[in-house]
Amino acid sequence: MPMPTGRATPPLAFAWAVAVLSACAIDVPQPPAAVPEPTAALRSSEIVGTIPASARVLEWDLHARLDEPAHRIDGRARMRWRNTSRVSIDRMPFHLYMNGFRAEDTAWMRDSRGEHRGHKARDRGGWGYIDVTSVSRRGDLGAGREGDLAPLVFQEGADPSVMEVALDRPIAPGESVEFEIEFVTQLPEVFARTGHSGRFHMVGQWYPKPGVLHPDGTWRTHTFTYHTEFYADFGDYTVELDVPADMVVGATGIQTSVVVEADRKRVGFAAEMVHDFAWAADPGFLEYTAAHDGVKIRQLMLAEHAATHQAHLDAQIVALDSMQRRFGSYPWTTITIVHPPTGAEGAGGMEYPTLFTTSPVYQPNAAMALLGVEERVSGVFTTVHEFGHQYFQGLLASDEYTQPWLDEGMNTTSNSLVLEDRDGPDAWLARVGRLSLHGSDFVRMSQHDSATLQIIDGNADTFAPEVGGYGGTVYRKTAGVMLTLRNLVGAEAFDAALRSYTVSFRFGHPTGADLERALRDGLADAVVIARQDPDQAGTGDITLDVAEFLEQGLRTTHVVDFRIHAIVNRRGLGQAGWHRNASGVLVGGDPPVAVDAEGAPGTEGIVVIHRAGDFVVPVEIEVVLDDETVVRRTWSGRSRTHTLHFDRPVAWARVDPAGKLWLEHHRLDNHRVAPGLVGEDGLSEPVGDLVESAALALLVGVGP
Repeated sequence: MPMPTGRATPPLAFAWAVAVLSACAIDVPQPPAAVPEPTAALRSSEIVGTIPASARVLEWDLHARLDEPAHRIDGRARMRWRNTSRVSIDRMPFHLYMNGFRAEDTAWMRDSRGEHRGHKARDRGGWGYIDVTSVSRRGDLGAGREGDLAPLVFQEGADPSVMEVALDRPIAPGESVEFEIEFVTQLPEVFARTGHSGRFHMVGQWYPKPGVLHPDGTWRTHTFTYHTEFYADFGDYTVELDVPADMVVGATGIQTSVVVEADRKRVGFAAEMVHDFAWAADPGFLEYTAAHDGVKIRQLMLAEHAATHQAHLDAQIVALDSMQRRFGSYPWTTITIVHPPTGAEGAGGMEYPTLFTTSPVYQPNAAMALLGVEERVSGVFTTVHEFGHQYFQGLLASDEYTQPWLDEGMNTTSNSLVLEDRDGPDAWLARVGRLSLHGSDFVRMSQHDSATLQIIDGNADTFAPEVGGYGGTVYRKTAGVMLTLRNLVGAEAFDAALRSYTVSFRFGHPTGADLERALRDGLADAVVIARQDPDQAGTGDITLDVAEFLEQGLRTTHVVDFRIHAIVNRRGLGQAGWHRNASGVLVGGDPPVAVDAEGAPGTEGIVVIHRAGDFVVPVEIEVVLDDETVVRRTWSGRSRTHTLHFDRPVAWARVDPAGKLWLEHHRLDNHRVAPGLVGEDGLSEPVGDLVESAALALLVGVGP
């Protein structure tokens, strides 16, 4: 999803600043000939691999009629559900997510106060809701014969975003049951993911969805609150959408049919092994289609955004190639990218299975060009991020309420790897004149103080909107933890361990413990970071305890912070004075060499490094001696200070010269020049702080 400001992923920070001062030239390229619709929702079994039989829990048959003037959907669902637990169940809880927008006193609205990622509910009367009118269980007479409908009792919970259905008989382990549900969904004026704006309709989380039953018989059906997202079982969908005849419709899965009757049309869709179904409709949509690696890519946008369709397509192809190579094949045959129109920006930056919404690409105007502003993240980063959710959480369907970092944080990690594959590890993402900002800079700066407020591994409700820090912690600190680990243990080893996780848990509900176990198993308990020179003090290899690193990163608020505490150049100890010789007689008495004598023999340099933060992690130190000799050392970081001795004066030193520690936010004191070589100018530190603060300002609003 989008990134901080509530949730979601608009572009990386810098794009927001560019957006304010930019204008898009409207150039409407002619859409190419349409790529044929695939005949199957899943790719071939050779590409998809084996789907565990236990993963297919639900079968849906959905019918929806859109009353456009009222922005209302009359819906009917037939849902077949299988009890995959070890116990019988006599009740079934459901999510009614749209009820989060029903009134000011719902849990979601209390938290958000009608605002999400900078977008506000303009029409305070434009509420949204789901009104369930009936729930019935259909009897099964066997041999494909259907029995009668048995009405069931249902009731909304204390918060209307959930309801519970009482079953008329227990459902045994392994048994399937079929429900019929009738409901009315009122779409709100869009300001948070879903709703309407003019004739544009973004329809997400629009039907009653059952919770997830765990093997021990406990249900996970969380209340819909500001930072909580969605958690559901996989299943197959057959959907018919009844809409005005001039509507262009995009949806999860593949389009299977279109029947036009007067001023209405019925559009059929089918999806397999997905845990949600969403759709969008607007009569002004232009369709740009392409195919890559056997996947149909469809973009839906108004003319105002058409000029940038190629930039989004390029980003989508890069993301598809990168993530397939790293995390396994993309299993579905379609990707639909929806570009919300002006006025509906609140729907941007949100993911659903095989469909997501993106944000605009902005072109610098003349003023920005004069300032030397360049960026290559606006809009396209949203496309990369939202496609990434097809893996984290679309294919690896973790519980977004209990451990949101498995979704947002691991996806943000994958986004950095996509950009690395596109531009190289050292490429800039944005720059102003000679100042370049890289992916590591965005991760570091956007953490700031927010990432010290709460641990990563907490449920979504622990991140109160009043406190802030959700985006900095869940999105970017998680990425900082994972990419720091990758830099320390080596890209090849880390990538292999992460791939073992993504391949093993496809079409499953992995937990944080599953990911941590995969990383420990793939990397070993102790990874050798550096082999020390036996001639140096503190002999022995420097190792990283992977479990300890993850514990600190995920379940503490410890901060990575190193600094060069001091550089001291002094005369080394010589043989001046009196000493006993082999015969025990005192000899010598020579005076000491003058301290300031040029070229005095035995002159030595000392560097003192301070671990100012509580996070214990190995770190590299680079020291340049006065004769320009470069020396590299690695320190375990376990003590508070570490002292390096050299037999020549030190010119300067710096900590983490390669920038491996993406978790370290404050780096202005990582570098120090020996006293006397460069005078203090009184400006470097305050100017550095100012630049850092300005960069942080650019990141406002980038997050959930």
